[in-house]
Amino acid sequence: MKLVGTYVSPYARRVAAALVSCSIPYEHEDLNSYTNPERARELNPVGKVPVLILDDGERLIDSTAILDYITELVEPERALVPCAGPARRSVLRLSAISMTLCEQITAHYFEQQRPTAEPELLERYRVQVIGGLRALDEASGPAGPIGVKPLDIATISAVITVEYLARWYPELDGARIAPRLTSVAASLADDDAFARTRPPIT
Repeated sequence: MKLVGTYVSPYARRVAAALVSCSIPYEHEDLNSYTNPERARELNPVGKVPVLILDDGERLIDSTAILDYITELVEPERALVPCAGPARRSVLRLSAISMTLCEQITAHYFEQQRPTAEPELLERYRVQVIGGLRALDEASGPAGPIGVKPLDIATISAVITVEYLARWYPELDGARIAPRLTSVAASLADDDAFARTRPPIT
């Protein structure tokens, strides 16, 4: 199979991290949909990454849908998402918070670049990011659910979000706001799932 999408994208990166964590081999096409929208539209009608191209040519889009497929490929004890019950709902909730955080971090970054950036909007994004970080922090630590092994999609998404924050919103002190979450991310930084998918700093 081939994963298409730049690891700068937290959505593509969390798919790659999940594949690595589950020991599923894959090819990687480093596609940025902003710089090459034509190629992105060839693969996905809405021109977004990630796209996972299966060996038979089927294309899966949207990171959540792709992660659901990856879960089908592994043994139940290595599932990225529990099959049912409160544990499943917790993992999905935390994963959703992480990905929403990434959306708000991105929105803050682009608003900040505008010559006529709106302070009220920037403050709104800041408050939303802080709220999300605190929610993830409450769920972080040795007892989890964020930080337990084998890695599930809640932990994968949270760690990637911490690194995404540091890259695109460095003026916000994530370690002060979410110390337990930051500690979990630091402890897992050298895990192959994150080390092999970390985008270079340019």
